[in-house]
Amino acid sequence: MAFTILSAKKFATTLKATIHRTGRLGFPADTATALDLSAEKFAKFAQDDENGSLYLIIIGEGSEDAFPVRENGGYYFIATKVMFDTLGFNYENGDVIFDLVRRPSLDDDLQGQVYFMKQRPIKNKEKKNDIESEP
Repeated sequence: MAFTILSAKKFATTLKATIHRTGRLGFPADTATALDLSAEKFAKFAQDDENGSLYLIIIGEGSEDAFPVRENGGYYFIATKVMFDTLGFNYENGDVIFDLVRRPSLDDDLQGQVYFMKQRPIKNKEKKNDIESEP
């Protein structure tokens, strides 16, 4: 029998990306490290034609389809405002957060390191406040 140990260290960090109110897609430091982001990297996005799912693809070389990864003070982001506007994301009223789930089975087809962008449910703060204020 053969076994592979599933290391807790590998699963300790939830990879995430956030569309900020500026329309930029930003990455927290632990995610940037896990994705090996640098100002020399690029990102492409793919959308599943059947269900609209969104995928982030990290690549090492630029192309006309790729966005440059930018860095400011150790924080990495991608200037994606126009893309997210076109896709209809409502980020101006609050951040939109995605959990990034690695999909190595798609690397060859999409030619890079592929991550499924699983959008977190949006919390309705007004409802939460109303419920908390009820007797």
